Amino acid sequence: MEKVKSFALKLLSKRDYFEAELRNKLLLKGFTEEEIQKTIEYLKDQKLLDDRKLLERYKEINLQKGKSPLSIKNKLYRKGITDVEFSFEEELESALYLLNFKYKKEKNYADIVKFLKNRGFSYSVIQEATNKFLDGEE
Repeated sequence: MEKVKSFALKLLSKRDYFEAELRNKLLLKGFTEEEIQKTIEYLKDQKLLDDRKLLERYKEINLQKGKSPLSIKNKLYRKGITDVEFSFEEELESALYLLNFKYKKEKNYADIVKFLKNRGFSYSVIQEATNKFLDGEE
């Protein structure tokens, strides 16, 4: 049991892990399911493993980088997290950030829509962000 706990703490000292990610790492290392479950419960009790907080931080960081919710959901799905929701405001803020700091071409409606569509934003957000972006430029 101490080996599992020690290895898990070593992993968590380098970066935060979602519970599913940590479980997979420990399984690959050859620990038993029972040992892993006890270790995960211990880490949760010590507040060293909290999927909810990590998910919020992960969403916030990636939205600030201009990543689309679709892109973030795909990354999280690969990490074992399936129930992720984004508000319209979060998605809109991310799209506007992306347009303001990354969009370099001539500013016409069709090109902006295509730019955001290719990055996985929903149509309602694309419309709103494009209109706000073009109105802000004029």
